[in-house]
Amino acid sequence: MNRSGLCAIFLQGCLMTTMASGSAGAVAASLQGEWAGERMQVVIDGRGGRIEGDCASGRIDGPVLIGADGRFTAQGSFEAYRPGPQRADEGAGAASAHFSGEVRDGILRLAITPAGAASAQVHTLQAGAQIKLIRCR
Repeated sequence: MNRSGLCAIFLQGCLMTTMASGSAGAVAASLQGEWAGERMQVVIDGRGGRIEGDCASGRIDGPVLIGADGRFTAQGSFEAYRPGPQRADEGAGAASAHFSGEVRDGILRLAITPAGAASAQVHTLQAGAQIKLIRCR
């Protein structure tokens, strides 16, 4: 595992320990780190997050606050692409999206629900992992 992966796991452990030792009314802490998995990578810092996939991209607006149970919700935008040229009359740009998930034992389970979608896309990502994206565009 590379240095950034170890840092992400250490940060997560410190975060969970601090939150577990606090009172029930403790303020949620900000989730931060780098994760990657099946065709997607996510980078989250104190200001928000960036999501990159083979055929998608998105952003999380504002800090991702994680509860004592390891769960979080956030808002942002998300756009899925398709291979090949885009038609001029196709909708362009990212749509608003809801992000939710859970962090446990170095694994980030991320659900992405774009506005108007019938169901969420769920991704399982490993802390500190790196992948090579193969872009649709």
